[in-house]
Amino acid sequence: MFSKVGLIVNNRKKQPVQMGRKLIDWFQKKGIRVYTTEEDGAVLGAENGIAASRLGQEVECVITIGGDGTFLRAARLAAPCGIPILGINMGMLGFLTEVELGEMDEALHKLISGDYYLEDRMMIEARVIRDGGEVGSFVGLNDVVINKGPLARLVVLDIFVGDEFVTTYKADGVIVSSPTGSTAYSLSAGGPIVHPEVEVIIITPICPHTLQARPLVIPSHKTVSVDIVSTQPDSMLTIDGQHGFELRNGDRINAGKSANYARLVRIKEYEFFNILQEKLKTEGRMGYE
Repeated sequence: MFSKVGLIVNNRKKQPVQMGRKLIDWFQKKGIRVYTTEEDGAVLGAENGIAASRLGQEVECVITIGGDGTFLRAARLAAPCGIPILGINMGMLGFLTEVELGEMDEALHKLISGDYYLEDRMMIEARVIRDGGEVGSFVGLNDVVINKGPLARLVVLDIFVGDEFVTTYKADGVIVSSPTGSTAYSLSAGGPIVHPEVEVIIITPICPHTLQARPLVIPSHKTVSVDIVSTQPDSMLTIDGQHGFELRNGDRINAGKSANYARLVRIKEYEFFNILQEKLKTEGRMGYE
């Protein structure tokens, strides 16, 4: 049984905040101490608000209330410490969140009784090299994205895998994603769907100005390097669509598999393709009479 849990909520929406307050009371009645980040704690009225960077060091499990964005935020905090995460879905799609709201009571009882298993998900790490030195390092569960600024003008990117030159993209940008991220932005940009158990890195150009540019799938032990040949002001590197870092001409971004894994709590059997059909509203097998 856990004695200390972390709670991360979508603090911009009323319903997840209300549910978060109820969960704090529920855990406290069971003698389980609840920690939140300072940001979430201010909205929840919680006593144990701590710096986000410390959350993974203080707790034995993290629970998220919100959508996939809330889960992604939690993954970046919990993964470096190997802390498992259980997601309660109060968002839109909910690819990552394990539990729907109507299943929450049963799931929480299973969690505290140890009736669950863990699934490890590969994460992506990116390092920004400028003038020969590292100026930024980031880890995400879904993807790292290099995209142009607000002007309708293409960027020019040289793509390398290891030391081997692959191609030059003249495009709106490029997405480097994990298997988990293959059903996120990369999918919208025409990238392949990859089962989360297959550890690979996916390179997907965004609106390339050529008919020959295609997404690439490479082994997870390889490093993808992107050289910024030509860009515009406000071009950014974004991590999981949530954190941004401004890029300049001449920057190199090295992206590859992170040493950290996100540990997902599974209360029920995970059926990837059934979830894919449900979340994306794709058609099931056709029946013939």
